[in-house]
Amino acid sequence: MIRSVIILISSIAPATAAGLSCKTASNWLGTLRARFGYAWDRVLVYGTAGGAGANVETALTGLPFQNNPEFGWTAGAGVEVALAEHWTFKVEYLFVDLSNASCNHGYSCGYDAAAVPPAVGVNGNNAVKLNENIVRVGLNFKYGH
Repeated sequence: MIRSVIILISSIAPATAAGLSCKTASNWLGTLRARFGYAWDRVLVYGTAGGAGANVETALTGLPFQNNPEFGWTAGAGVEVALAEHWTFKVEYLFVDLSNASCNHGYSCGYDAAAVPPAVGVNGNNAVKLNENIVRVGLNFKYGH
């Protein structure tokens, strides 16, 4: 008797059931970071890194958003220039990577192929990921000396 076992080698592109799609949003984002850099006269070039947190909202088409507080990390770089005694101008870039959140509405946001027996087939996938790319421009007033 010859038996054949089919193992899926590549994953199936995420798809949704019944025309539903998964939506991801965030209504707030906060960071706690350290800056390190080098100053030349009135110019500071710096790197920044630290932790990040946000309220990640997930939903399927036509359903209300679920709120999931998620935490991750952030890193970036920037330039700050002293314009006058108390005034500085800065431009910075931040990349924020938050942990995976779930879209738990009782059915899946998408499907993944499973290639390891006994789970060969298609499994529901409720994980969503949120990354942010942020460019900030700022004018700062510094008190004191």
